[in-house]
Amino acid sequence: MRSGLKHIIAWHPVLTDHQAFTYLELSRQSELPITVNVARFEDATRRAQGWLDTRVIAVERKIIPERGFIRHCLKLLLESRDQIHIFGSVFEMRKMTVVLWLALFLRIEVYIVSEPYSPVPFGYLSDKTSWREGLKARLRPLLYRLYVLAMRRRLKGIFAISSLAIKQFQDAGMPKNRLFPFGYFVPREVGEADNYSKVDMAHSSLRIAFVGSLISRKGLSTLISAAHCALDQGADLQLDVFGPGDPSRFDFKCDRIRYVGVIPFGQTQQRLLNYDLLVLPSHYDGWGVVVNEALCANVPVICSDKVGASVLIETFGVGQIYPSDDTRALKSALHNISRNRKILWAYKTSCVVASNAIQPHVAASYILEVLSAKEDELGNISSPWYGNWK
Repeated sequence: MRSGLKHIIAWHPVLTDHQAFTYLELSRQSELPITVNVARFEDATRRAQGWLDTRVIAVERKIIPERGFIRHCLKLLLESRDQIHIFGSVFEMRKMTVVLWLALFLRIEVYIVSEPYSPVPFGYLSDKTSWREGLKARLRPLLYRLYVLAMRRRLKGIFAISSLAIKQFQDAGMPKNRLFPFGYFVPREVGEADNYSKVDMAHSSLRIAFVGSLISRKGLSTLISAAHCALDQGADLQLDVFGPGDPSRFDFKCDRIRYVGVIPFGQTQQRLLNYDLLVLPSHYDGWGVVVNEALCANVPVICSDKVGASVLIETFGVGQIYPSDDTRALKSALHNISRNRKILWAYKTSCVVASNAIQPHVAASYILEVLSAKEDELGNISSPWYGNWK
């Protein structure tokens, strides 16, 4: 890392555990303090879905005032213009986009951490959709191309969350050597003995969990339909659905497919220890941290090809990926695993390697390698989670 660096400054609409644990490790490994400037401490929509404030208190957060925010942020940028600035979810909020442009104008060393933009008109955190959502989905490719064309000469790099994000930014004109495949990372919170637990070959049913909001984007209807089909064809399985929302909208009439409530924040890994398999059938998911949670609990995953974290399944061989909306393909996967638990055992063995690779300290080491690299070295940095990235 370049000499003279005394601080790392981050900018986020809100700081969640997804990023906070990585920042904590980045501060420890770089031996530099990190300050995260946030527009708010909590998000009301996410709080309604069970999210709580970040558990990481060792990373300093500073609130950006509503009034006079441009003057406030410009002062912070000028005071730290010789330091590294990292912007997360920058296009989620206009205020953060404005601060980004100010930083680039001042020729500050700037990196972005970004999910892909949504190519579908589904509501991201709810089922509220309108013609505006459809219009925005169609306009986003053009808008992102304009963003990239305007900022790529001064932007140092993008930590792109998912293969889709990489493709979108490449298509928009971002040079490949300044794209760094990334994800979200949370720490393992189950004991070593739990983490290395074995498949119960003698258990009567394949125990399947879904964890997520009960909204259309998460594809729960596809999973329930596939589970019904698998049961009709003789599969022995139990599907338990966890998540906030209205369960009356879904077909929970069968006792083998049931809604069992909401998992308290921070307890997902512990709860997943009771299951053989996690299924995430989203029509679109920028990442899907519940995949990390499952792998940390040594639980294999089946997910759609529209889930950003599917790259972990592909790289580490910890489950299966099926085409989104293909109920038949999902049904076949559930049926085959329920009939042959040795498949599950092979996936579960690979979860150990995957779990070690997705810890926040690994993500922090990767960020530090990028921040410390010379310009001609950037293209040679390998991502720990994207096996085919060069």
